[in-house]
Amino acid sequence: MSLFGRRTTLLEETSFRLGELNYEVFGGYDNVKTFPLNTKVGKQLFVQIETSDPIDVSVVDGTGMNQKFKEGFTGGTIGPLPVKEKGIMTLILGIWRGDRSDVKVSAWME
Repeated sequence: MSLFGRRTTLLEETSFRLGELNYEVFGGYDNVKTFPLNTKVGKQLFVQIETSDPIDVSVVDGTGMNQKFKEGFTGGTIGPLPVKEKGIMTLILGIWRGDRSDVKVSAWME
């Protein structure tokens, strides 16, 4: 981080339960959550995640290319991930059907 760099919040700290039974979604389980992140070129993306049980985490850029994938992630910071073009990057959180996890997530750019 540079001396004059500013932290820009992309996703306020959010808490939820991943993997809950939900008959309104296909398959009956709400086991995948996506978060679009509006990014700017030349910045670095960081994602902070805390979970009660292992989940899968992926960060995908605007072209659909996977920038980072973590399987069985239980907590920590992912990043810095370079932002190569302005647009939307997507944070995807998933868990096996039938499993559940309490998740706390936030994202920012520096």
